[in-house]
Amino acid sequence: MKHLAQIKTGALPAELTQLTPEDIANNLRRFIADKAAYSENTFRDLLSVIRRWAFWCNERDVGYLPIDPDLAREYFLNMAESGLASSTIDKHYAMMNMLCRESGLPELRGSVDLKRSLKRIRREAVVQGERTGQAVPFRLPDLQLLSHLMGRSERLNDQRNLAFLFVAYNTLCRMSELSRIRVRDLDISDSGHVIINLSHTKTMVTAAGVIKHLSRAAAGHLLHWLELSGLIHHPDAMVFGPVRHNNTAGVSEKPMSAPATERIFKDAWDLLGKEPVQDNKGRYAKWSGHSARVGAAMDMAERDATITQIMQEGTWQDPKTVMRYLRRSESQKGKMSGILDGE
Repeated sequence: MKHLAQIKTGALPAELTQLTPEDIANNLRRFIADKAAYSENTFRDLLSVIRRWAFWCNERDVGYLPIDPDLAREYFLNMAESGLASSTIDKHYAMMNMLCRESGLPELRGSVDLKRSLKRIRREAVVQGERTGQAVPFRLPDLQLLSHLMGRSERLNDQRNLAFLFVAYNTLCRMSELSRIRVRDLDISDSGHVIINLSHTKTMVTAAGVIKHLSRAAAGHLLHWLELSGLIHHPDAMVFGPVRHNNTAGVSEKPMSAPATERIFKDAWDLLGKEPVQDNKGRYAKWSGHSARVGAAMDMAERDATITQIMQEGTWQDPKTVMRYLRRSESQKGKMSGILDGE
């Protein structure tokens, strides 16, 4: 589907007779014109969901806007039967509600039957043994070992990757946030203290931005990389840019791609000779772009940081998200277990 506003519409129900297909198309055109109000990831996810929903509807020769709740119910049940995770179905539900809202059409949340079907899908998934996958945590001992192994390397690639891993763990930033840091975003004191000025994060978009203070170790590795690469003299360059085959750094004003940042974690995993993690949704067999956030949150909790402090460091807004990351942490051992262990 090349354009959101080209969506095929079916017959409008009686309660929407004043909303014509052209009205829907115009609403979507205005939405597309203002798509910068949403992150690139959100817009990309929306397009992916629309394409899947449209393909499913086209196979049955039915219009896909407005979304018929009964048809959506059949669609979600079909997704569940095909083995898709309940979390994936919930994501489709949220994105399809967003599409309805931006089109000026009633959201699916008004359908009691559909809500009940989604509840059934979630319950059956749990009863059948579905477990939420989680990024394999990248912990402090892992970072320290990598520092020992890579710290004296003469390969610029190693120095960049080591600096990236230290900053990722120290700041709990998301991949997209790390990849868009520019040299000019760094405040470097004469003593070597480094402050990162993030323009925004996924959950915090304010004119004041977000400030991240680096530890001495993280600042040291970051400055070492910037000096060796020469990027310290290019304020508009991305801090974490490409390294050429001849062991020189490229000056880039474009963020590193998601696959490139994921590769940093995977290469670090392979360097330590770790075995893939089994039974963790497949995609979480090794470290991934979220691993430093998960590992740092767990390390903070095990050092008695409060949930509020962890949420502030990781710019999380929902404590339930943090608790999911900490569910396997030693710090979350129940009070009764502590009593029985004599603690």
